Amino acid sequence: AVVSTQSGHYGRGGKNKWTKCFEEKNVILPVGYHLGLSASTGDLADSHDVKMLKLYEVDLLPGQTFNVEEALKLVPSAEGEPDRPHVHPKKKEKGSSSVLWTILYIFIGLVVILSIVGISIVVWQKKNEDRRRKRFF
Repeated sequence: AVVSTQSGHYGRGGKNKWTKCFEEKNVILPVGYHLGLSASTGDLADSHDVKMLKLYEVDLLPGQTFNVEEALKLVPSAEGEPDRPHVHPKKKEKGSSSVLWTILYIFIGLVVILSIVGISIVVWQKKNEDRRRKRFF
C-alpha cells in the first residue's frame, strides 16, 4: 500500500500557470487497482483534456518489507474523506435494441452504397450514349 499526498492542478489558455484544485493527505492506495480520471462542468458541450499525469514509484526504505497479501486486502481511503461503499461497475448488457440499431445502420449503409453505385452507372451510360450519337457533318 502507498500512503501519500495527492494533489491536482488545472491550467487555462496555455499560459503555463497552474492553480491547485485539490490536495488529499494520507491517501492509501492498495495494489491491484486502476487509476481513472474524469471531469465535468455540467455543460453539454465541454471538453476536458489531461495534458500531463505524473506518477512516481515509491521505493522501500532499507529494512522495510512489502507484504502483497496485506496490500491486496486494504481499502482505498484518504484522510478527511467519508467512507464510501466500493461498487463494481456493471457490465453493459447487449439487448435486442442494440442488435436492431446495428441492423438498421447496416441497412442504411447498403442503401447509400447502392445509390452511389446506381447513380454512377446512370451517369456513365449517359456519357457513353452521348459519345455514340455524336455526328460529324
